[in-house]
Amino acid sequence: MSGSRTSTEGRRDAAVSESRRALTVELAVEFDADASGCPIAVDCDASAPVEHHVIDDTCHVSCPSSEDGTAVRHRQVHVDGECVCRIVASHGCCPSLQAAADGGLIVRTNPADRATLRAMIEELRGVADVVRIRSLVVDDGETATRSEVVSLQALTEIERETVERAILEGYYDRPRTASFDDLATDLGITSSALSKRLASAESKIMRSLFEDNDE
Repeated sequence: MSGSRTSTEGRRDAAVSESRRALTVELAVEFDADASGCPIAVDCDASAPVEHHVIDDTCHVSCPSSEDGTAVRHRQVHVDGECVCRIVASHGCCPSLQAAADGGLIVRTNPADRATLRAMIEELRGVADVVRIRSLVVDDGETATRSEVVSLQALTEIERETVERAILEGYYDRPRTASFDDLATDLGITSSALSKRLASAESKIMRSLFEDNDE
């Protein structure tokens, strides 16, 4: 009896995989008119987290059906091929849909590292028209309460694209996996232009950090 219990516990432990995730990212994912990359974006209008599960080839979704949010509309939609949630899950992450409206989604998840985030975004761009980073939270690992919240919402489109590319290419990694010159070449701009873009963007991000801390 004891041996059987030990064997069962061993199988259970072998099936469990845990890892600490220091990154929390919010992605804005936008689709064209038919939103074929996500059935949730077709007919769901919610400013709050959306309940959803993909089981086999069926996406189960519960969306608010009225402005007061007391009633929900449950939908079951057949999913063909890849979708946002399947892609996020394939990178070892749990997709949490924070909002859905106007043919787009806000997806929050916790990639294992920046390399995983880069690969995830690249694959998501295969099913969506636009994928951009809204915010990134980095836990410094030193305390239970301290973290860095990097919001890109205050940036211009060019600044956001530049910072996003810098994040994805590893310019902000430690150790850095992309040099300043590499980033400028990748963006097709001069070093001077890149310096100005990053200086402006980073200044806005820093102001945002201090404003958030003062609240």
